[in-house]
Amino acid sequence: MTDKLRQRARLEENYYDDKRKYQRQKEAIVEKENKFKRERSRLMENMYSLMPQSIHDLQVLDNRLYQLNEAFLSETKRATRLLEDAEHALNSSLNTALNNLK
Repeated sequence: MTDKLRQRARLEENYYDDKRKYQRQKEAIVEKENKFKRERSRLMENMYSLMPQSIHDLQVLDNRLYQLNEAFLSETKRATRLLEDAEHALNSSLNTALNNLK
């Protein structure tokens, strides 16, 4: 019985280690996303103050930056979704392993 208890403890320890790893990765994604948004805002402020005030040029710049922003946010969502899928798989494998110990 103690062997099963040790196996269970090891499974749970590995599970929580992996869960913390995924959480840190998700936090890093959110941090990068926030940094990107701040940098984009700062860049836009600088660009608008330096550029000639041609409406067309501003619209082209704004459209391109919007596209870059959407592409970046889409990628962060995809990466977050992958991490959440990995966490779900981790939960399933832990439950299966624990059921197999019984």
